[in-house]
Amino acid sequence: MKLIVILVNLSLILLPLKSEENIPNNLIKAKINNPFKLSKIIYRLNNIDHISRTELTSTQLEADSKLEHFYILDPLFTVIEEDKPYKTIRASIGHFNRTSNLIEFEENVQIKISTSNQNLLLDTNKLFIDNQSDVIISPLDTYFQSSNFHIHSKKLTIKNFSKKQNQIIFKEGSIINPNTKEKLGSAHEINYALDSDILIMKGSAVIKNKTISIHADEIHYNPEIKKIIKSVNSKIINNS
Repeated sequence: MKLIVILVNLSLILLPLKSEENIPNNLIKAKINNPFKLSKIIYRLNNIDHISRTELTSTQLEADSKLEHFYILDPLFTVIEEDKPYKTIRASIGHFNRTSNLIEFEENVQIKISTSNQNLLLDTNKLFIDNQSDVIISPLDTYFQSSNFHIHSKKLTIKNFSKKQNQIIFKEGSIINPNTKEKLGSAHEINYALDSDILIMKGSAVIKNKTISIHADEIHYNPEIKKIIKSVNSKIINNS
């Protein structure tokens, strides 16, 4: 998959930068040689199945003279199907490397996934999109919100992001009750598929309530009904 760059407001190509005062610090450190600026851009990703399309838009773009590195302000990454967006990524700053086909989002990053039942939100401060493999990776703390549960994790991977049945993998994740903010459980890895109501917890998995805690190598947990569906090598510990 390759990104096709559509330049909107072509009269603004090669506008000189007025002052470094308006450029974020990380862009100044990049030492762009002979940069140019656009007031609005659209990156369009042509999908093979033609069912959905993926776009990256921005209010402002700066690039180096070789057009290899793009520095994007207020980026909005959108997956659109049937002319309706159902996945979006917003951030304060974005970087696009045309050679590696990687997009990086930084500062106030938020992912919104709209399903038929609810809106899912994920907040972090940095993530990467690998367009070639359709994978999203966040190396920093992430906060995931759904109507039935929240998850705080140290790292995050989303597979098949441009498709509907993608999978979210939380590393060192904690499950939080959205109403009481109480910690319900944790595991080294928590897998969540959008077409499933089950959280698959692997590695030192724990689910607890007021009276007991279930410790296991693996737990399959339904957060909507707050019930363990399956556990592997489990033991029960009395919390009282």
